[in-house]
Amino acid sequence: MDFNKLSSGAKLALIGGAVLVINLFMPWYSFDFGIVSASINGLDAGFLAWGGSLIAIAGAVILLLKAMGKNEVNAGQFKTEQLAFGLGAIGFVLVVLRFLTETTGASFGLYLGIAAAAVVAWGTFSEMKSKGMKMPGIK
Repeated sequence: MDFNKLSSGAKLALIGGAVLVINLFMPWYSFDFGIVSASINGLDAGFLAWGGSLIAIAGAVILLLKAMGKNEVNAGQFKTEQLAFGLGAIGFVLVVLRFLTETTGASFGLYLGIAAAAVVAWGTFSEMKSKGMKMPGIK
């Protein structure tokens, strides 16, 4: 597969997805109790953190599978790009909700997770729009 042939939207989504995979193991919350300090990575930060990340990663993976010619994923009336955008947007919303529900001790990983999920959502949206598609049911 030649990555140079991918659209800029697909490249953004794939980069964001790769960053999210790595970011799951980075500290999302850090605490300092004087003598003892602790940190919580994305996998231990609750469903909104790891679930949102994995859902956004799935959106990027769907685009990657189509670009590799392995599989075109359709779900009912949703085409591959629409499904990828839906997953990217849901993942982004969940990660933002993680931030909004718990800001105490927020660390670098949480902010990187928000940014990477936003990149996946934007990349999948750009890919969908470049194919001349819109979400079904939206006029």
